[in-house]
Amino acid sequence: MPGVPRDPALQELLDKQAIREATMRYARGVDRLDAELVSSAYHPDARDDRGGHIYVGATVGPEMVKSLAASMQSTSHQLTTQSIDVHGDNAACETYSTGRHILKDGRGLHTLVRYIDRFERRADAWKIIHRLVIVDAADILPPPEGADFNVPALGRRDKSDPSYAVFQR
Repeated sequence: MPGVPRDPALQELLDKQAIREATMRYARGVDRLDAELVSSAYHPDARDDRGGHIYVGATVGPEMVKSLAASMQSTSHQLTTQSIDVHGDNAACETYSTGRHILKDGRGLHTLVRYIDRFERRADAWKIIHRLVIVDAADILPPPEGADFNVPALGRRDKSDPSYAVFQR
């Protein structure tokens, strides 16, 4: 119930879960090229800094999706270790992400990155206000042998992906 105080420990768990879900929405949105889902993890005045390339919250989803669609056949992010420190309506968060991607030319790109995030709660919604992406490791692999290599046909990088049917209400 809005306005009813909760036990502080319970509130911290709920806040951390909301932050985890925002982080997961971002990763799912990137892998499905869903600009709306990516944007839902950011406040409109947010900044996403990727080693000098800055996205802003108001346009982060469409710009990121456009860039990924132009450069990669597929992306797959696995979020692993996550540390969250909540202080009222602000939170610090570090999330490790491993990625297995296929570039447009068929080469593989494997990455280990960390998202260093500052989250803010506004109108009861936790979203990113600032993200710094740190690449800890990246390997580019040659394309597989043979001309018939393709990304598996079942997965889609849009809302026709089978996962959207499962999540429909």
